[in-house]
Amino acid sequence: MTQVKPGPALSLSYPVRRHGSFLATRALAKTALRELEDALVDNHTGTTVAIDFTDVEAMSISFADEFLGRYYGMLSASIDAPPAVVLLIGLNEDNFESVTVCLQRRELLAATATTEGVRLLGAPAVLNETYHAAADLGTFTAMHLADRLGISAPNANNRLKRLVAARALIRHRGIAERGGKEFSYEVPPSPYGISTPPGA
Repeated sequence: MTQVKPGPALSLSYPVRRHGSFLATRALAKTALRELEDALVDNHTGTTVAIDFTDVEAMSISFADEFLGRYYGMLSASIDAPPAVVLLIGLNEDNFESVTVCLQRRELLAATATTEGVRLLGAPAVLNETYHAAADLGTFTAMHLADRLGISAPNANNRLKRLVAARALIRHRGIAERGGKEFSYEVPPSPYGISTPPGA
């Protein structure tokens, strides 16, 4: 397969701490979401976003739902819209739990990154299994994944669609050996060297 679409650049970090270290209200979450959306409109250099919760000590489920629940809901409704990858970073244990509850209630999932790698939040066991297999494979096609997991190609494609919709997998478009389009996939790396929007 010949790849014709490069992988996304690590390009933008949105620091949630700019709204305080204790985040509780839906009104504040709406402000944070608008700012994130504005930062994405202003950023034209890449397609990977890190939402950074470093130094956020506590976050209510209501804030997480209004901010991340709505954002990931919008992402899942438009699978091919940018950004290609969204990673949550800097989550402490309490905020990890708040985000997980929020995502599970909406039947959404998200990727979180640390220096140790990338993993899923809010995902059912079957998608966690799929994501671990994806990480082991490196760059792969749906057929590779199906063979690895012992499932049908349509089943693999359905799982991959959910992971791409959550911006937890990088999808590359290529040209199959016998013509026509073919996609390959990979788990994004933990982000380093990401720029911060003005005023952060």
